[in-house]
Amino acid sequence: MIRISFLLSLCSVLWVNSAVAQIYRPIENNIMWDSYLLRDDDTYQLFYLQNENYPAVDPQRSSSLLASVGRAESTDLVHWTTLPPLNFESYDNDYSLDGHMFIGQAPVKHQGEYYFFFDPRPRSQPGGSPLYALRSPDLGSWSPIPGGPFLQPTPPYYGGSAWRDLFLSYDPTEQIWHGYLCAQTATRPKRETPLDEFTIALWIEMPAAQHNAGAFCINFADPNGQAFESLVLDQERRWSITSEQERKRISATPPPDPAADGEPILLVVVYEKKQVRIYRNQLLYAIYEGTPLTKRPIANITMGRVSALAGAHHPNHFIGSLDDVRIYNRALNATELGQLQPAQGTAVEFPLSPMAAWTFEDTTAADQAGSFVIPEMNFGASVNQGKLSLDGKLAHLYQTAISTPGMSCIAHVTSPDLLQWKYHPPVFSSLRFCNLECPDYFQIGDWHYFTFSTVRTRMDTSGRKDASGTYYIRSRHRDGPYHLAEHPLLFGSGRGRMDNYVGRAILYHGEHLLYYHTVHGNIRDCIARPVTWGAAKRIVQQSDGQLALAYWPGVEKLAAEISYDSSQATNTSQTSGRGNWSQRGAVLTGTPAGNHPSVLWLPPTENDLMITAQVRLEPNATAGFLWRHRDGSGDALLIDPSSHQVLLAKLQYDQNMDALQQDLIDDYNGFNFGTELHVRIMLRSHRVDVYINDQWTHSTSLIGAAPTGRTGLITANGTARFTQLRIRQLKPLETPTLPP
Repeated sequence: MIRISFLLSLCSVLWVNSAVAQIYRPIENNIMWDSYLLRDDDTYQLFYLQNENYPAVDPQRSSSLLASVGRAESTDLVHWTTLPPLNFESYDNDYSLDGHMFIGQAPVKHQGEYYFFFDPRPRSQPGGSPLYALRSPDLGSWSPIPGGPFLQPTPPYYGGSAWRDLFLSYDPTEQIWHGYLCAQTATRPKRETPLDEFTIALWIEMPAAQHNAGAFCINFADPNGQAFESLVLDQERRWSITSEQERKRISATPPPDPAADGEPILLVVVYEKKQVRIYRNQLLYAIYEGTPLTKRPIANITMGRVSALAGAHHPNHFIGSLDDVRIYNRALNATELGQLQPAQGTAVEFPLSPMAAWTFEDTTAADQAGSFVIPEMNFGASVNQGKLSLDGKLAHLYQTAISTPGMSCIAHVTSPDLLQWKYHPPVFSSLRFCNLECPDYFQIGDWHYFTFSTVRTRMDTSGRKDASGTYYIRSRHRDGPYHLAEHPLLFGSGRGRMDNYVGRAILYHGEHLLYYHTVHGNIRDCIARPVTWGAAKRIVQQSDGQLALAYWPGVEKLAAEISYDSSQATNTSQTSGRGNWSQRGAVLTGTPAGNHPSVLWLPPTENDLMITAQVRLEPNATAGFLWRHRDGSGDALLIDPSSHQVLLAKLQYDQNMDALQQDLIDDYNGFNFGTELHVRIMLRSHRVDVYINDQWTHSTSLIGAAPTGRTGLITANGTARFTQLRIRQLKPLETPTLPP
């Protein structure tokens, strides 16, 4: 039987870019970043961070991308006019930035004037980012407000280095501004002890061809300068320790590692007094001697690269998988080394009581011992089948400072005039997220909500695996306490993708909409083009206060002429696979032959389309839609009500569908729409939006797919009927130019 569950067994995750039907893109060679929307009477002012002249940017220095703040305005949230950007090079501040690093903050209108806050400090500098402000009478000319900085991390509530993404909300009853920021608390519940004697254990799978790579690195907080301990595979493919310490190997030269492709090995490094010993598969591999380590707290840990070295012989990023990583805050003896076993499944037992343990059975890649806060998975690092997968390019796991006292939070400040500020306790703090970026507040009825975005923390939630995007919390009171919803991912992507990022709420003609910016799809390539602003979604409040997203009819303004309607005569012999298709009135019926799926090809071949249809399925049937297919390949939406799955996939096939292969793009699990569905697909530029019964399910990038091609219907495992099928052209997404 060709069920979706069976097809998934053929899948390998395809890192294609995905998003939603695009509404706005920045000018050519610029990249949109975090966006902010200001409602100014009947006009909406869009502010978005942007880098300029993207091809000249070093992709490994993402924090240096931002050179200005792009501008556009609209009256309907669909059609946009590009305006001149805010360029910060002429605004003085206390930090030397070479005109590149400026993080925009919330634009607001206060007493007839416009305010814009910005953060000028590079994130590499300690102490948190101070916020300065600009003021304008007309949104065209801006001048700095003297007396800054106006906001910065302040005890007793806030510390650390996170302090950015200001969002402002005015309370007319209190006549004060409430400000909310991505921040870090001054304290957190659990702290570890500094290390001098300790043990590192890593269960590793690596390719046979790799040389010169960093697998694991601990950076210590040391007042005397750089301090680190790294496990590397050198240019001769031997395992060794690199450090700022002077050490001498006193054992014989070890042999190059003979591991075959994907072969699992256990590496253990024991630090005990003046010795460092490396064990490979329980056998002594190398011994080093040097000055004993002094007790130092951990600053951070990286897996997949060495973060503390530089120079011509810097180790590369590691290729392969880490199955299990542990740190013990003591030197294990020979008997204890023999007891080391990797975690199996979700049942985690640690008889030797590690200080930290990453099993990767949870897609958050969290430390199961609880000493570390949630880590960041950067540039394509992903968790697959209980292992941390690393591609050797830029992918790595970054574990934020174990000794940092704070945890991620949404800071709360208030002001009557946007200049004098009062600091309050956080409205929300969590050890479940490594950061809470771009907080946004709104109220619907008696419920108060915050959204925040995070991509480096990923989890299985809201019908998606390895998900990231925009989460939400809720409370009955503005100042909290706030709690994560049962399904907290309001809008995002699964399978380690980064199709959708910062989402914010805006009140438009009495209803709350979610607007957002989209990114490249693959987390490793998230700073690459194209980055755009997607079509807004309706925020729907359920009776228990939980939120969902639905289709917003406002985007109908993008629709042009009808290119196909199922009430017109259709050539039902234009098929692939084995089965029969027939037409009766406005109903198209497809019945596959046995286990073979069947496809009916429709007339439209345009690249920008809106497809709507009523779909009725027999029990056990699977059905869907195909678009931009050519040469036996293209994208598809597949729906299987019996297994409660909706997925996007790339299909490859021969004419008879005998060699059907499916590469998964993204999926949504757990839906319960029944067997008669209203399906809506918006395909514009490089992105696709999917709604079932007008409930949002997917917003995904399809970069790398064919720009045009055949459109079709597919059914398998049973009969499917498509009624009121209509395909309309969408107006192409334009690339704007700056006004004169």
